[in-house]
Amino acid sequence: MGYGLLTLRPHEYIVLNDAPKDETAPMATIGAGTGLGECFLTPGTDGQYSCFACEGGHTDFAPADEIEIELYNEIKAKLGCGQRFSVERIVSGPGLATIYEFLAKKFPEKVDAKVHEEFLKANTQQGKVIGENAKTNELCNQTLEIFVGAYGREAGNAMLKYLPRGGFYITGGLAPKNLDYFTKKDIFLNSLFDKGRVSPALRACPIYLVLNEDLGERGAHYYAYQLLKEME
Repeated sequence: MGYGLLTLRPHEYIVLNDAPKDETAPMATIGAGTGLGECFLTPGTDGQYSCFACEGGHTDFAPADEIEIELYNEIKAKLGCGQRFSVERIVSGPGLATIYEFLAKKFPEKVDAKVHEEFLKANTQQGKVIGENAKTNELCNQTLEIFVGAYGREAGNAMLKYLPRGGFYITGGLAPKNLDYFTKKDIFLNSLFDKGRVSPALRACPIYLVLNEDLGERGAHYYAYQLLKEME
């Protein structure tokens, strides 16, 4: 995924925060899909980038308000875990389904029978059902708002660690499939920038939302090509 960032063309992403890009600074990415992936890249003196994987998606989830505290406790009880669980349990496709199930249980009077039946039959496509019904269904909309807020907070956490003035990229399949929640609403960026006195450090980093979902394949191709060049 990380090396795939180096293949992007301008029409393949949307600018969320138009800060100056520093070509000598790190780049980083976070991408929610079936899980939550994160990695970062650093430029060398020769202008080539090195990519480093990490397990940032398995850092602790921290609830931000009363309803998220209830969600937090519900998931802990469901998983039978101790004092923590990974942010990936919330910020991922399966996480979307988990949030919806919690809200449907908490607010049964708001459940739309038709949408709920569609959700239950969707198996691994439950996140898709939520996204497709979010504009007309209150629970689906609330599900996405909680998801996007948690996504923004974790994106901000990752940015604090890398200070990616070379560019921070939102990747994965969920953001482009629910684009309005990242571009027309303020939830994502407000959550991302909500870092108190160090918020200006994040505002100084350019932030992009990638529309393509093939960065993994492109990154593998890019890296293989670089290896072949080194062997010549």
